[in-house]
Amino acid sequence: MSMTEIALVIVVALILFGPEDLPVVARAIGKVVGEVRKYTDEIGREFKNAMNAPDEMINQAFKPSSKVNQTNETPADRENSKKFIEDDEEELLTYDDPVIQNDTRAGE
Repeated sequence: MSMTEIALVIVVALILFGPEDLPVVARAIGKVVGEVRKYTDEIGREFKNAMNAPDEMINQAFKPSSKVNQTNETPADRENSKKFIEDDEEELLTYDDPVIQNDTRAGE
């Protein structure tokens, strides 16, 4: 707004409200403008959070866990643990239950 437009608004406000009521009206308008700004800022923040939420969820999903980052496991340790797991799986697969063997012999 230029200076002439501001002066015109002030003159019109003085004519409409008078010099006694003008400070009260200006204070009320200031409060309303402040509230409107507060609400628009809040809506803007919520909108930005809503727009960033999917990105944050994706980043969290691909973020390495802190447990992995804190281990000091060497490649040799990892290889040994893999062998241990494989040996353990073989034992589980080749385990024979003696009760089942007895039942099958009883049917012979």
